[in-house]
Amino acid sequence: MNLKKFNLIGLDTNIFSYQFHQDPQFGLLTKKIFDELSKDNLQAVTSVVTLIEILSVRVSLSKVKQLKELFLRTPNLSILDVNHEIALEAAAIRRKYGFRTPDAIQLATAKLNRAKAFVTNDERLKNYLGLKIILLSAIK
Repeated sequence: MNLKKFNLIGLDTNIFSYQFHQDPQFGLLTKKIFDELSKDNLQAVTSVVTLIEILSVRVSLSKVKQLKELFLRTPNLSILDVNHEIALEAAAIRRKYGFRTPDAIQLATAKLNRAKAFVTNDERLKNYLGLKIILLSAIK
């Protein structure tokens, strides 16, 4: 799937994790996303929850610092706080779909900020009808 046609996408935490840890299975797919962001062909949004999740891994403090810098320097990425509106939308998503709180926050953040699609590797989220869900495996 060509992501450029969406212009603005939401990104789940797992996309950053695969990229920053150079995952042998999914790293090549996430590289395509980050290449498009670097070329100004694509814009992305994610929740500040992503920062919490990517920095919660048990690694050295120097690795935590490196992960933080990689995340904060991601081009064409808006990192959005959880505000009142996002919290209410996330609660509605949780009630309707039963997703975990971080997933509901990510989806609410993308939806309310007018993302055209949400990229994840979490198959459970493909049932969400609030915006187009793109599984990482669909990216070409």
